[in-house]
Amino acid sequence: MDEEKIVQLLDENRIEDLQSLLDTIPLEELARILEGLDGDRLPKLFDCLDKEVAADVFVLLNRDTQKRVLKDFSDVKLQSVTDEILDDDVEELLESMPTDVVHEVLLKATPENRNDKIVEIVNYLEEKKFSQLKPLLAELEPADLAEIFSELNETDLPIVFRLLPKELAAETFVEMNSAQQELLIRSFSDKELKLILDELFVDDTVDLIEEMPANVVKRILLQADSETRREINEILKYPKDSAGSLMTTECISLRAHMTVRECFEKIRKEAIDKETIYTCYVTDDQKTLLGIVTVKDLLLHSYDDKVESFMETNFIFVDTQEDKEEVANLLSKYDLLSVPVVDQENRLVGIVTVDDALDVITEEATEDISYINSVTPSDKPYLETNVFSIYLHRIPWLLILMVSATFTGLILNTYETMLSTLLVACVPMVMGTGGNAGSQASVTVIRGMALDEIRPRDILQVIWKELRVSILIAISVGIVCFAKLQLIDRLIFGYDYTLIYSLAVGVAIAFAVIVAKIVGCCVPIFAKAIRIDPAVFANPFITTITDVLSLLIFCGVTLGLFNLGVV
Repeated sequence: MDEEKIVQLLDENRIEDLQSLLDTIPLEELARILEGLDGDRLPKLFDCLDKEVAADVFVLLNRDTQKRVLKDFSDVKLQSVTDEILDDDVEELLESMPTDVVHEVLLKATPENRNDKIVEIVNYLEEKKFSQLKPLLAELEPADLAEIFSELNETDLPIVFRLLPKELAAETFVEMNSAQQELLIRSFSDKELKLILDELFVDDTVDLIEEMPANVVKRILLQADSETRREINEILKYPKDSAGSLMTTECISLRAHMTVRECFEKIRKEAIDKETIYTCYVTDDQKTLLGIVTVKDLLLHSYDDKVESFMETNFIFVDTQEDKEEVANLLSKYDLLSVPVVDQENRLVGIVTVDDALDVITEEATEDISYINSVTPSDKPYLETNVFSIYLHRIPWLLILMVSATFTGLILNTYETMLSTLLVACVPMVMGTGGNAGSQASVTVIRGMALDEIRPRDILQVIWKELRVSILIAISVGIVCFAKLQLIDRLIFGYDYTLIYSLAVGVAIAFAVIVAKIVGCCVPIFAKAIRIDPAVFANPFITTITDVLSLLIFCGVTLGLFNLGVV
């Protein structure tokens, strides 16, 4: 009777009445009804269930119905339901549903819940029932697997890693941190290590070598074939921050006289070993770069057309010595998937791909943030960095800032006897406001230079703009400072700030803001002009300069009024 009523309400689209009826039906009976529905009725009814009820009913369904539900619903719709399902105990989850269904449920859950549950499953399989675990891991993304493996202990990690298919294992290995990579390499036999290295692209192998200790590097090189060792040595000879060190040598090289048919034959033959095949590079017998063609170009031309008739000869390329940050900016600016790298004789030696460019942009942004906050950047995650290394990264900047405070101390000692106690109490506010104003301008300019919006030749335009901005800010800050001293400090706290005292402080802080903003915009541009990272200058130097100038302006204004007999 209930089943007939449910079908009727479904067909009539009376959702509210249907949901009221569903609340009265036991879960087992509801599961039986769902299993008997066909066509669009199953997903429509399942969609009417509360997520907790849906999760409980899903577990009770037979395998075929579970698969139908997973197929008919999008990941977004099923995400909350699958998260509820994963709240069950691991043992109950594995016993109540087939392994392939558990796998699909995991794929549709939120990444956090999916990864946490797989870690639980890994820990649960102490009886070495790896046949259940293997299909759960096989289709996950390498980045997700690396995150899962980071939760495992050192004993389980090598065991679980060996469950992955060869190609997926290599991709996951690249995503893991250096500590985990070293642990795995030490646990690998020579044969296992060679299998992983054979699947890695050369640039990933180079990155690995740069992170590993000497004894591990020696073992890696011993297992690499002669051609790979030659390519590794070729990349390692370039400066660390250059395009040469960032590139991969694995790219498709074509000839101008080749037909489209010949190009496709070569791509099919070599694609398995190349990092990217969408963009191909046309060279002569001496590897001189002549042009670029894409797979799209090849698809749109006849099989008998020659490459030279349609290849792009006006293209973007970089030199091996080009700074890798500039290379990343080029890829971003021109929306490229890869950019060719040539030597001094215009011979193609490799390519830089967009995924490497994203890593560079992230690395440079992290580095700049560290410098701006007076910390030497570290190439290791925080939790993997030892205490002494963190100490070494922080102490030099703190010492520089501490010693630089000598200048402000000398100024205060010089003028302290000439200023009243009330005026001396305003010094922190004036210096702090000046420092903050300078930091605002410097951060804006540094960002503009990072995006190639501002160049050293634009300094006059930047100063003119910041001058106008600073005047507006200075007027606002000066008025608020005057009002604050009169309304809060004088009336509420009872300090004896006269109108003249408040006016002097307001004028001083206004001038301090103007000067600080000009300094804040000029120092990074000056640093860029002399080829120093502007972020290095941002905090310690701008802070020191603005503190000193703000204090001099404050003392100069108030002392001027003192000499006039006003203060």
